[in-house]
Amino acid sequence: MVNPPFKIKVRIGEIELELAGEKSEVYSTLDDLEEIVNKVTLAFNAGPRPRSVRIEAPTQEPESLKYPKIGRTNQCGEAVIALLSSDWGKTPRAIGELREAMEANAIFFPKTTLSGVLVWLVKKGQLRRWKDKKRGYLYVTNEQETE
Repeated sequence: MVNPPFKIKVRIGEIELELAGEKSEVYSTLDDLEEIVNKVTLAFNAGPRPRSVRIEAPTQEPESLKYPKIGRTNQCGEAVIALLSSDWGKTPRAIGELREAMEANAIFFPKTTLSGVLVWLVKKGQLRRWKDKKRGYLYVTNEQETE
């Protein structure tokens, strides 16, 4: 569930200021408000005084939205296959990424269990893996390679 951005609008005389973003980012920006107002004032001193100023804090998507949603399961192998069969899984993924995606879906298995299941799925022919010098072993579904 995505929360709507936090917005605050303040009008002092002819100047109006609107801040939007995550609540913590807006509060952080308010700490720097004096500096922001000084910069804006200097920027507009050459021309007419601004009627309104709008500053939006950059919004970052929550960690849980980076990963695909998969159904509940008690089987580690089913969770891995579901993740790697999604659009997210079309990019080769390391064991750490798979574990984070499972945890984002409230599916928890120890790293040792996950690594054993990954080796088992490779031996069964459902996954392919190779070693990357920087990221370690990377995994994709085997059927993806035949497309």
